[in-house]
Amino acid sequence: MTKISTAAELLHGEPWQQRISTDLAQRGWSVCDNHFSPLLLARLAEESERLWRRGAFRRAGVGRGGELRLRPEIRTDQVLWLDPADCTVVQKRYLHALEQLRLAINRDLLLGLFEFEGHLAVYPPGSYYRRHLDQFKGVGSRTVSCILYLNREWQAEDGGQLRIYTHPDDPAYCEEILPVGGRLVTFLSARFLHEVLPARRERWSITGWFKRRDDYL
Repeated sequence: MTKISTAAELLHGEPWQQRISTDLAQRGWSVCDNHFSPLLLARLAEESERLWRRGAFRRAGVGRGGELRLRPEIRTDQVLWLDPADCTVVQKRYLHALEQLRLAINRDLLLGLFEFEGHLAVYPPGSYYRRHLDQFKGVGSRTVSCILYLNREWQAEDGGQLRIYTHPDDPAYCEEILPVGGRLVTFLSARFLHEVLPARRERWSITGWFKRRDDYL
């Protein structure tokens, strides 16, 4: 079996954490490419697909706690929540990298982020997630959304774009981001409505949120 590198070796190029912090401060969202080892991405994708084939994923719902409901008119993806106490080696590598990002954002933006929660996500062909915010009603703990795409050789004709509405009053202003493998998208959870457009092939990601302790708005 090929050895997975240490966390420090998984990232290369410019100081990516600083770039994300700057983007979040200036415009509230960021897209970074090619900062993760191809080996790490391949292993994360392989694990996700293996768990999917074994039936470990569940249909994603809308809401939280006792209000959680399946709403196929809103979303049709499937997810597998990550348990930090029971992660695989490669999942821990990625979570360690996110921890370095959390510390950098706290240092630069003083957001008070204290933990990450997230899940593996798959969008089977034709699946979508309609326009929404990454915060539950009345709850403000989710602060920064983070999405790492695990898709191999994704092309524009495959669809599945992440559409971020970048102007709060005009839906004509938006960015459409292809879910290219190795692409890390971050944005302020409370600021940006967004949606996932239908994909024409299986669409894979690790999606999650940096949270802060002030749970209620």
